[in-house]
Amino acid sequence: MIEASPDLCFRLLTDPKVLVRTMPGLKRLEPREDGTYHADMEMGVAAIRGRYTGTMAMHDVEHPVSYRLVMDGQGPGGFVSINLSVRFNPVEEGCDVLYEGEAKVGGTVAGVGQRMLSGVATYIMNDFFGRVAKEAKQMAG
Repeated sequence: MIEASPDLCFRLLTDPKVLVRTMPGLKRLEPREDGTYHADMEMGVAAIRGRYTGTMAMHDVEHPVSYRLVMDGQGPGGFVSINLSVRFNPVEEGCDVLYEGEAKVGGTVAGVGQRMLSGVATYIMNDFFGRVAKEAKQMAG
């Protein structure tokens, strides 16, 4: 839950500058002519350590209700492909950000094991949403 309106949550989670500031490891998002972004990411965890490059795009955008995030990246440990649906639900204290989807990994990254990848993903998502919540408080107050 983020203490902000769904509109503000949506704006924060679709703004490339905010995403670079708040997403752990994301170093750069550069817009491309086709509406996607070139992404540079640096991960520093076990076998997925290294610099990854790829693309990010938002599809099926319904401001301020939902969107679908699609990311593909490659690096020294293999590849990662993410397809994530994000929905913003108003609650009394602010906004619940609900997300679900799938991630596909290949190469050395896949050999790390599902348990470790799941733990890393949970850590990254918790850190990310904590940072977004701080951004929301700064903007609101």
